[in-house]
Amino acid sequence: MGSKPRISAVRMLRTRSRNSYKKLCKPQIHTRSTHIGRRHGGASISDKLEALKNLIPSHNENTKPDQLFQETADYIVLLETQVLVLQKLIDFYGSQPHHENENAV
Repeated sequence: MGSKPRISAVRMLRTRSRNSYKKLCKPQIHTRSTHIGRRHGGASISDKLEALKNLIPSHNENTKPDQLFQETADYIVLLETQVLVLQKLIDFYGSQPHHENENAV
């Protein structure tokens, strides 16, 4: 039980070949924008802000990004509060016998 797990020869070979490949390759310089584009599917920031704007109920069409982020945070708090209230209602009405629940609705 106290023995160390053995690493298979194939796994060791793969690890060794990966490490040697990294040493042989010329390091590539990536700008921040190329990393962001790859990580998030290549959509531009304005596209993402527009998508966020479509998710948040707002009365203002021309919202600045900082205002949009504040409205997003406020909306998240509102949704969390609604979930909490619904959970409390479930706890309250769920604790009563079944036949009383039908009369409550």
